[in-house]
This record gives sequence, C-alpha cells and structure tokens, in this order.
Amino acid sequence: MVRQLRLGWLFWALLLAMISAPWGLNAASTTKPAIVLAAFGTSTAAFDTYHHFEQKVKARFPDYEIRWAFTSHKVRHKVAQEKGQKLNDLPTTLIELKEAGYTRVAVQSLHIVPGEEWEKKIVAESRKVPGLKVALGKPLLSSKEDQELVLKAVALTFPKDLKDTAVVLMAHGSPAPEGEAAYLAFDRLLRSHYQNIFLGCVEGKPTKQEALEAVKKANPATVVLMPFMFVAGEHVAKDMLGDEADSWKSELLKQKAYSIQGITKGLGYQEGIVNIYLDHLAQALKDF
Repeated sequence: MVRQLRLGWLFWALLLAMISAPWGLNAASTTKPAIVLAAFGTSTAAFDTYHHFEQKVKARFPDYEIRWAFTSHKVRHKVAQEKGQKLNDLPTTLIELKEAGYTRVAVQSLHIVPGEEWEKKIVAESRKVPGLKVALGKPLLSSKEDQELVLKAVALTFPKDLKDTAVVLMAHGSPAPEGEAAYLAFDRLLRSHYQNIFLGCVEGKPTKQEALEAVKKANPATVVLMPFMFVAGEHVAKDMLGDEADSWKSELLKQKAYSIQGITKGLGYQEGIVNIYLDHLAQALKDF
C-alpha cells in the first residue's frame, strides 16, 4: 500500500513537472505568439486532463511555445502545500514570457462560461503586463453557436435509450450574471432537444434542486450523473458521487432506489469539446 502511494505521488509530481515547467525556448521562435492555457486548476488526479488537452494543442498548433496559468488561488496554494509544486497565475506566466522575449501571447481560457473567473482572472489580469500584446480565446459557452456545438458534442456521450434513463449534468455554476445566463441558456437548449436530460449547478442557477426534482418527475429507472466541467475533480468525487448525505447521488437515492451511474472524466477528454476550445484559440491567434 505504501509503495502504491509513493508511486501515485511520483506520477503526480512528474505530471505537474511536464505541464507547469517553463520549457527551453529552442523549441519555438519568439517571433511567433506564445500560447497560454488558462484553467481554474485542480489538486486531484484529474490534473491529467490538462496534460491530455496540451497534447491536442501541440498537435494542432505545432512549434508554438505553450505555457500554463491557473486562476484559482486556493488550488495553487493547495498544490504548493501538498505536492510542493508551484503553479503560476496568469500575470506571472505573462511576465515570464515577456522576459523570454515574447511580444505577443494568445491566452486560451479553459473555463466553461464567461463569468467571474473569466472577467477578473483572465480579462483583467491579461492587461497587467505593459508592452505585451495579448489576444484572448473565449470560454466554452461564449455564443449561441458555441451552445449548439457543445450540445452536439456532449450528446455523443448520452445513453441511446433515454426512456428509462435520465442524465444529470453537474456544472459548477457562476455568481456573475453573464455566466449564469450562459448556463441557463444551455439548460433551455438541452430541454428543447431532450426530455430526460437535466442541468444543475453546484452553486447558482439552474439549481441542483431543480435538476433533481426534474429527475423525480421523470421517474426513470437509471440516472447517469455526468460532470459538465473541464476536469472531474473534487466536485465530482465529493459533491456528485460522494457518500455524504447532501451529495447528488445520496439525494437521488432518497427519492428512489435508482440505478446510479457516474461518469468520472471531465469535458476536457471529449474530442468535440476540445475542438471548440481549439477553434477559439485559432481565432485568438488570428487576431494578431
């Protein structure tokens, strides 16, 4: 058991080293824009989602310098305390690139909606480095077209038989009006196409209670719980599938003895979702 734990920590350390280290610049010319991938972050094993996504970025945009930034102070602090690894916020990553000789940087947000994290941690922070031209790649649900494309992508993961099965998508939610509006719009789009697919948020609207009440009315035999988040981290392990009394799984089982199925991979592993983000990044690079 001790040996397995040590191997697990070693894997995590190597993964973080690959994804957060500022690589040498001989792999990319500073005449090209650098790419920064900006995510909320996670301190769980779901961090491997970021490495998977980076490989997709490298495949579509070869010979670009790629760096990372993580917008959650809580996550950065936790990873530093528990794993001894330093994760940059966006201004730090931008300063490092400027010092390395870059004058143009495309920052691609890996957030779901253009909410508080987008406005405060990406848009505002991207302006803090004088002399550096920054183009921004928008979050996943930033337009009506995005909403349609995301629905087509996630629909590929839905069960074929939805007569006796309901799917609940768990989103994080947003305290910002723009972010909440994006989630509500996607919820309306879902319900206009599917009778037994529901969206709920850990915080904000559409609420968890609304989604679970909709399941109760549908009265399925099986419920599939699916993260509508880039990574399937602590929210999925605890809030969605945990054994605590207030977890989504536990609250559903209070309603009825459903057969519960849990999806434990985030949106960052879905090819269609990845391509939407990459298209947003391509647009940001075109802005130069």
